[in-house]
Amino acid sequence: MRIYLDFDGTVVEHNFPAIGAENPNAIKVISLLQKAGHDLILNTYRADIDLTYVHEALNFLNSHPNLFKPIESFLPKKLDPKGFNLDNAKACNQLYIDDVSDGIPMRRNQALEFGMMVDWIELELLLRKEQII
Repeated sequence: MRIYLDFDGTVVEHNFPAIGAENPNAIKVISLLQKAGHDLILNTYRADIDLTYVHEALNFLNSHPNLFKPIESFLPKKLDPKGFNLDNAKACNQLYIDDVSDGIPMRRNQALEFGMMVDWIELELLLRKEQII
């Protein structure tokens, strides 16, 4: 499956242009997706602003000791994510993991006082249930 992975609000908390606090369980699930053979592509608004910000995100991801393998692919402009629906994702062979995807599990930020981010703990349960990981 081709998986379009957002960064701010998804892998880390929103703190642009800085890199926010790591979202709990994100790297673990990303690694599980990689081990399951899925193709991960960074799909972030950082690319719409300046590719320097994309490379900062890739450096953050790829320097993580628990990442299964480097993420090298990214889109030069962000694709608008489709709603989160695992049945549709399996049928289309593509999934958007993004905090702006309607229906994706969300949780409160940990380090910042405001906002929401992807809930990777709940997401892992859903991905396991659907045998995506």
